Amino acid sequence: MKRIFLLTTLSLFLFATHSEAQIPVVSKVTKALPKVDLGLKVGANFQELSGNLSSQYRGGVVGGLFVGLHKNRMGVQVEGLVKTVDYQVKVPMVTMPPFATYTSVSVNAISLEVPVLFEYKIFWHIWAQAGPEFSSIITAKNGSTDYKNNFDSHDFGAVIGLEAHLPMKLNIGARYIYGLTNINNESVSGVAGSMKNRTAQIYVGFRFI
Repeated sequence: MKRIFLLTTLSLFLFATHSEAQIPVVSKVTKALPKVDLGLKVGANFQELSGNLSSQYRGGVVGGLFVGLHKNRMGVQVEGLVKTVDYQVKVPMVTMPPFATYTSVSVNAISLEVPVLFEYKIFWHIWAQAGPEFSSIITAKNGSTDYKNNFDSHDFGAVIGLEAHLPMKLNIGARYIYGLTNINNESVSGVAGSMKNRTAQIYVGFRFI
């Protein structure tokens, strides 16, 4: 019994000693790896459709998940967001020239957007962000009337913004998205001309890790 006790004690001592010897190695590996961020964000979405009959910024909401990798002053962040916007679009009333006339219709749209952002820490907890954004319209309706086919559902844009990584695992930020794709599907909308998204967003986020 005493032998078993002595062997168990010796084993625990050797294990503890071995673990302590490994801690510096583990610490070095941990420091070498990038920091991982995972969290949720929600905010306000202000969007206009340039080139449209009623071109003005209109409010909506935006929210979703983000995951990021950061090392020293550099980082990359990918997000999956859902946003709402109330487009005011023009639709033809009389289509035979020279009597073509148009009216403005409110279209409630929901879109999925995926920005891929490269980040640089400029000072304190402030990170500059820039990169591409890919988005797709999920629905676009006025009441029971579906206007989704009036748009090219896929959009590509350029993002620039600032984000602050604050204590208590909070993020706040603002960004501007400049749409590069003409989303007007003229063959369905019956309206000629380029229509591109211009979007401003402000948000708050919470990091789980």
